[in-house]
Amino acid sequence: MKFAYRILHPKLAFLLVTKHEDNTNVMTLAWHMPVEYDTIAIAIDRENYSYELLSKSKEFTLNVLSIDNLDVIWKAGTTSGREIDKIKELGIKLEDGVKIGTPHIKNAMAFLECSIEDELKLKEHSLIVAKIVHAWADKRFFKETWLEGCGIPMHVGSVFFTTNSKYISVKKRR
Repeated sequence: MKFAYRILHPKLAFLLVTKHEDNTNVMTLAWHMPVEYDTIAIAIDRENYSYELLSKSKEFTLNVLSIDNLDVIWKAGTTSGREIDKIKELGIKLEDGVKIGTPHIKNAMAFLECSIEDELKLKEHSLIVAKIVHAWADKRFFKETWLEGCGIPMHVGSVFFTTNSKYISVKKRR
């Protein structure tokens, strides 16, 4: 089934920032998962410029922008950093990393700084396992979980995104 992976969606759409020496890039990334409380995995196509940079630097940041920035989120994932300077073209402002050399996005709702621990090469993609070395979230949007209606972008598939507009809780058993 061609779109079987979309059964796993929607997924939070991060902006992945990578840097090696003087080269910095950003791309949209929705293929991710936690594997331990302080460890995550991302899947990335080895043809991507971002893969080239993170494979050399062994670190990256994952940044959450508001759904209000959907145009930036979309363009970051549909253009190549080999062809244009996406940071400049998309008007993204960066700040120095707290614990790593890769920057994070200044207006992010939250960001994770990650250091690569392992890589599993598959057919076209690599599964990158990384330790979260620093995490930050704006308390206006995140308090133990994302706050209802805060506008996190979640990729459904193709050109479709959704957000966390309404939460429903389970009834407690007596």
